[in-house]
Amino acid sequence: MVGIQTKWNKIQITATVYPEHAKLLELILRGEYSKPIAHQSVSEILRRAIEHYAMFLGVDFEKIREDQG
Repeated sequence: MVGIQTKWNKIQITATVYPEHAKLLELILRGEYSKPIAHQSVSEILRRAIEHYAMFLGVDFEKIREDQG
């Protein structure tokens, strides 16, 4: 994966999404669903989605965090 190193030890990447996924992100950020919003930015929503997908796959996310140290 290619990305650009930014401040605070973060990597900036560019992602292409389908129009329906962009619409879902808009709905989430507008709070147009029954659960309270947890994040106020697309990057935070994507971060959580990646973490959930990693857990679904059985990736040991905590070990990766420890290795990044």
